[in-house]
Amino acid sequence: MNKLRSRNWPVFLSVLLLSIIILLTGCGARQASGPEDDPTKTVKVDGTSISPITATQKKFNRELLKLYPNLKPAMSKDPRPRLYVIPELKTTKTLKMNAKSTVGISKKMDPQGLAITPKYVIISAYSRDKQYHSVLFLLSKKTGRYLKTIVLPRNSHVGGLAYDTKYHRLWVTTETTAQQASLSAYNLATLKKADFARHHRATKFDQIVTLPQLKRASYATYYGGKILVGYFDQGGQGSLMAYPVNQNGLPDTTQAAATQLRGAHNYTTVNRLQGVSVTANQLLFSQSFGQQSSKLISFDNDGSKTWIDFDADDVVKSATLPPYMEQTAVDGDDIYVLFESAAEKYRHVDLDFHADRVVKLDLKPLLK
Repeated sequence: MNKLRSRNWPVFLSVLLLSIIILLTGCGARQASGPEDDPTKTVKVDGTSISPITATQKKFNRELLKLYPNLKPAMSKDPRPRLYVIPELKTTKTLKMNAKSTVGISKKMDPQGLAITPKYVIISAYSRDKQYHSVLFLLSKKTGRYLKTIVLPRNSHVGGLAYDTKYHRLWVTTETTAQQASLSAYNLATLKKADFARHHRATKFDQIVTLPQLKRASYATYYGGKILVGYFDQGGQGSLMAYPVNQNGLPDTTQAAATQLRGAHNYTTVNRLQGVSVTANQLLFSQSFGQQSSKLISFDNDGSKTWIDFDADDVVKSATLPPYMEQTAVDGDDIYVLFESAAEKYRHVDLDFHADRVVKLDLKPLLK
């Protein structure tokens, strides 16, 4: 009998190991479930809501592809999450904009900027009522899990994020107290150390650089040793400034190169640029049209453009996406896309689709 058992042990262990592998891979492939994936149940972490607003992940994915079938070939095949719930849309624990900076709860946070690091998906947001400090929230890139909130020193619009992969520094579009356009930075070590849940204090920026060439810093990205910062006014003219990063890891404002953005026909108060991403051969602009579908538009990136005319035939390719698209961020072959249609201001607008998640897409089939 003992001999029989000893012979069966290798078989038993093999079956057990195989079962564990199947279980783990199956869990990785399934849609998210449980209370954190149920919009009817608000899950909070230290006063901040982390559950979706509009739909379960399964329903979100189904409705997205039903309304935008052009996205189906581009849904990322990466085993990591392809949808990331935007936290803090219902409630955000932050600081009030008063003399004592007391802790408060904003119900009007609006997601604006997006950056991808090796470990994090980072989203910036500001309170539309301007009564609370702006925030960053960090998600695990690997799992999509909400990690923490970082409270900024002021209530800036924070429309753009740019992560410097060389100096490991996150740049945020801000403005000075004199309302000058500026870039403010957190070192990666500062992001890791920040603990608002424990200390209830805003995290000071490690660097602040004013941008004299721009009226306002609306959006930003990092590529090839340069920080690109854009602004487009309602009169149909704007600029995309490229600031080379110096040996200290700071944007050199004395060596900025400008690309003029033209196209009065396409740019009114509701037809506006929301973000820019860069690849080796493409400039990618996210363009919002209010309640209508958004556009991701591609231009050749030959490194020598001094102007781009959005009304001309310079657009190489474009893709249609849901309304109220904000910033995009390229990471390898993927592009991550952020929307604000689930924010309090737009949540009850009559739209076919409210996006309460960051969507990861495969860039090549998206713009095929």
